[in-house]
Amino acid sequence: MKLSAFIRENLEPILNEWEEFAASLAPLEDATKVELRDHAAAVLRFIATDLETPQAEHQSIAKSRGLDRALSGNTAAQLHAEERVAAGFSGEQVMAEYRALRSSVLRLWAKNAEIATPDDIQDMIRFNEAIDQAQTESMARYARMLREAQNLFLAILGHDVRTPLGAVSMGAQVLLMDQTLPSKALKVGLRILNSSKRMDAIVRDLLDFSTTHLGDGIPIDPSTVDLLEICQHTIDEAKTFHPDRQFELKSEGDLNGAWDGQRMGQAFSNLISNAIQHSTPESTIKVVIFGLNDEVVYEVKNAAEVFSPTKLRTLFDPIKRFAIRPASERVGARMQNLGLGLYVVKEIVSAHDGKISVTSNADEGVTFTIRLPRQTPHRRSDD
Repeated sequence: MKLSAFIRENLEPILNEWEEFAASLAPLEDATKVELRDHAAAVLRFIATDLETPQAEHQSIAKSRGLDRALSGNTAAQLHAEERVAAGFSGEQVMAEYRALRSSVLRLWAKNAEIATPDDIQDMIRFNEAIDQAQTESMARYARMLREAQNLFLAILGHDVRTPLGAVSMGAQVLLMDQTLPSKALKVGLRILNSSKRMDAIVRDLLDFSTTHLGDGIPIDPSTVDLLEICQHTIDEAKTFHPDRQFELKSEGDLNGAWDGQRMGQAFSNLISNAIQHSTPESTIKVVIFGLNDEVVYEVKNAAEVFSPTKLRTLFDPIKRFAIRPASERVGARMQNLGLGLYVVKEIVSAHDGKISVTSNADEGVTFTIRLPRQTPHRRSDD
């Protein structure tokens, strides 16, 4: 018997056996029959139809790699993933469901039909490809939903933290304005103010990180600005926080143009902070900015250890950078930060249609280079 015909004629026995497995998973221990079956029947019917449809070799290969996508709408496998997320399933449990579904169909088919002809073997191959495709669709939707939920959580957290942080900063400013306080109290007030500013920068990066994953990137509002003035301001600010470090600024050419000044200041500041953190204490942070006919180039150079190819590939992705850290560096004092600054820089530069690159060698250390075109897209900040 053809596998597609077997699936259609034995849908109920297959689903009954699969339900027994699904009910053994913790989230569905007390589930109803509808919750257990979810979209499994629709997945099997789709697979049966797929088995009856002629298929070219390149389609077979694409399907086995999970590259065969539905033209429009949601597939049963994608809807199944949404239901399982709502039911509290883990990714491993969703994968286990597909393993059980695959096993149920093939075992019952082998028990009820003799699998001996080349067509039977081909049916088995195509069935496995179809299950792989459905599993890929489910896991892609499952992962996307979790990422969106996590980013929304981070965005809400960032907004909630900013309110008490603003109160701390305002309180510190009030203390500094009271000249009747002893010098020790004023020194503490200044330390609180500086720390609150640093915390605000971290929260801002966190909000930008979550926002870019929820929408179309970082919004910008370009206006005519002088990038040299912004550069000088960020260096002066860095000197205030790090009076023991040496900075060198070189500029050349026309540095006026249409960019989002506040965002560019954030990008420049993040690169300088990164250079301070990862360079040797006695070295000089070198900043070079020069204007060309159609673009402005901004460079930050610092003496540091040579980056490995692996680190260079993940430098602007904080999640992957965190994932490849040794376990001893993910907790405690050795985990200096989450590495959101470079990611935010990349997003700001991309919003301006620019490019950022990094080089690392023993002779020149680490160099981050930003190239900003003079013509930028005009997007309103509230779009």
